[in-house]
Amino acid sequence: MCFKIHTLFDSNRAKPLVTGTGKRAFMQISKTIFNHRQVPRSVTILLSLDLLFCFVYVVTHLLIASFVEPYYLWNLDSEGSIASWYSVFKYLGVAVLAALFVYRRMAKGQISLAILGLPTVFLAMGIDEGARLHEQMSKYIDMFLPGGDRANTPFHETGIWMFVIGIPFIIFFLLWIYRLRKELINYRANLRLLTVGMGILLTGAVGFESVSNFLYGTAWLIEVAFEEGFEMVGVSVIWWSMCNMLRQQRSLDLSSSYQN
Repeated sequence: MCFKIHTLFDSNRAKPLVTGTGKRAFMQISKTIFNHRQVPRSVTILLSLDLLFCFVYVVTHLLIASFVEPYYLWNLDSEGSIASWYSVFKYLGVAVLAALFVYRRMAKGQISLAILGLPTVFLAMGIDEGARLHEQMSKYIDMFLPGGDRANTPFHETGIWMFVIGIPFIIFFLLWIYRLRKELINYRANLRLLTVGMGILLTGAVGFESVSNFLYGTAWLIEVAFEEGFEMVGVSVIWWSMCNMLRQQRSLDLSSSYQN
């Protein structure tokens, strides 16, 4: 049953990454990214959809922004848009893959709080994406700003959630992934790919969004496309890492059963 579910998300052509350090690890990841034969079909589809959503957003903004309904449906920066729901379901998909990985380890008694965090973190991120929780919290943070208003700061559009929420989350993630690398030694290469995906995601969510406070017009449009595009691509890379981890887990289980 687990194998049948897993094959929906991972191509037979996908090959596990080879563990390495430093420059060798970077070259291995780069080689895999640019070798389409090592990329699962589901990842290729997701990355294509990511680029499509960015392209459609820019086109609709330039051509039909005055038509509120169609523009809203494709707006990358709007709650409830098609792109927003696409991102939510992708986070939930990653959480499901992570839950399958954790379930298999629980069956063997190989579990810890750090490993349980895999589905939990991505489920929480999916909920945040759908409900815009960090933006709601940012409104409460505004009361601590001069005059209780973000308009009195350089971050008049976004507020300062990137510093109050974003930076602590980055620190948490680094500590968490460090712990996972200690516990999941055989999966370090794919945990590295997960880290790359999260890095891409946070570059968009924290980095590009910070810059949006200082841009207007066409520059702002391009920034939003990059911001949301980086977030979507980041989640797709995380999906990729979870597909690889499931496949590697099955291979290790088979090897163990043969040895026994």
